[in-house]
Amino acid sequence: MGEVYGGLANVPYDSKDVSNFMATIDEEHKHKYMSLLLAHFAKIKKEDPYFYFNLHTNHVDKVDRIFWVDGSAIAAYKNYSNCFPFDTTFMTNQYNMTFAPFIGINRYGQTIKLGCGFLKNENMESFVWLFEEFLEAMGGLQPHNFITNQDAAMISAILTSLPACRHRNCRWHIMQNAQAVLGNFLSKHEDLRKELNEIIDYSMSVEEFEMRWAEMIVKHNVADNTHLSDLYHLRATFVPAYFKDRFFPFLQTTVRSEGFNAVLKRYINPHNSLHNFFQQYLKLQEKIDVAEDSVEFKDEDKIFRLWGDYPLEEQALEVYTHPIYLRFRAELQKVTSYNVHVDGQNFDVLPIKTYVYGYGKKSYMVEANLEAETYSCECCRFSRDGLLCCHILRVMVQLGAIDYIPEKDILYRRRVPEETIVK
Repeated sequence: MGEVYGGLANVPYDSKDVSNFMATIDEEHKHKYMSLLLAHFAKIKKEDPYFYFNLHTNHVDKVDRIFWVDGSAIAAYKNYSNCFPFDTTFMTNQYNMTFAPFIGINRYGQTIKLGCGFLKNENMESFVWLFEEFLEAMGGLQPHNFITNQDAAMISAILTSLPACRHRNCRWHIMQNAQAVLGNFLSKHEDLRKELNEIIDYSMSVEEFEMRWAEMIVKHNVADNTHLSDLYHLRATFVPAYFKDRFFPFLQTTVRSEGFNAVLKRYINPHNSLHNFFQQYLKLQEKIDVAEDSVEFKDEDKIFRLWGDYPLEEQALEVYTHPIYLRFRAELQKVTSYNVHVDGQNFDVLPIKTYVYGYGKKSYMVEANLEAETYSCECCRFSRDGLLCCHILRVMVQLGAIDYIPEKDILYRRRVPEETIVK
């Protein structure tokens, strides 16, 4: 501009004036885009009467909280309210508002969207507002289980707004934080590192965890290690033994939410307007809907080979969605990794070799009543994932109960939808 005015000294404004002018334009655009967003919400509401949205304004009448959810997500939530991974670390947009997606897991093991929020401030008050809006949209039905990072405001809001919900922290984040302070020490004490991971991953009860932890501390003489003490004090928030009876299907971390956020990054520029975000969000929702509708048919030309000759596996292939059948088949294959010792209705299921993937090197106690067709394993995989574990399947083989899976042990959310079953 100095050339235009014949020198910088002659320019009638400075860089601060330019910055202030640009801020005024940005502010005008933000108001324009917010109006466009609300108009788009109103348009969607006419097309989808179950579409729900709300916003909150602060003391200077600026929007600082937004939430929306469409009718299809509200309908899906009725079937998939068991478990929610929740993470807000994806992005902050041009409004300095943090993205807060509600994520679920459907019958195919796919990630689905169950609502979307934006928050100006990540404080307890904002999260309480968000969770209460979510409940309002979902007819007051609280999620059963919630997994988040260690954000204190978020956790406090969950405990306040969702009292019937069981919260746990993301295991991966906690262990990553522990690695940062314990990594060097544990690298010099390999036996301790292995035992620590074994105790966290494969303790089958709170009592067993507490006992094995105490023995580890004495055995390795690490009672004065403050970092291990800090990890121990967090035990009830992330150690699987504390959540063995809760439904967290194939999940101990917020990776589902983070994975969904990674997909969003391919479609949405965080520097774009909220209105643009909403437009791209709708397109992504359509892609997810198409993926869910097609998942049972995309492999229709493939032949899913049964692993063995057990009739119950053929039943599993028929009633389970394909991704869930493959998980069931993996469990069934592990029956060859165990022997069984019988004591009345109690069965001690012992690994033939030293280690079984996913279950470690320990034995598992199964209770079975053949007449009543009831089975219970201390690994609690059915409670946690909604599938019978290899230990129960091994006992069923031992008892000759291989013709079918009891009806009560096939969860609705694991079944092929009735409308897709060809008679």
